[in-house]
Amino acid sequence: MEHLIKRIDAPLHDHLQLHAIEYLQFAFRWINNLLMREFPLLLAVRLWDTYLSEGDNFPEFHIYVCVALLLRFSKDIRKKEDFQSTMLLLQNLPTEKWTDDDIQVLLAEAYKLKMIYGNAPGHLRQTNSA
Repeated sequence: MEHLIKRIDAPLHDHLQLHAIEYLQFAFRWINNLLMREFPLLLAVRLWDTYLSEGDNFPEFHIYVCVALLLRFSKDIRKKEDFQSTMLLLQNLPTEKWTDDDIQVLLAEAYKLKMIYGNAPGHLRQTNSA
């Protein structure tokens, strides 16, 4: 996830680095809870329906959905001026009023990212660069 954000939205990545925010600090919950806590139940079910259609590619696609979610709130995140306010936003994204249309747009963005970066999966592997 970090490698994708660094490639796609360097200002967002730099902002997170500036405030000493590690991706694991917010993405752990997103990954382990399959975004259940980030969306109202009906939207989470809609999201999971798409995940099920991905079959064995579900774990990889979930990363792209998380990246798309982070990109969706990039401007809001970059407006935050410190660690605490940034983390509060990342842990409580304003999705409570989202509709099915919002989830469809998020999924479309995730599919787009998968099509662009999926055939260049270097960002999905941990690399040791000097």
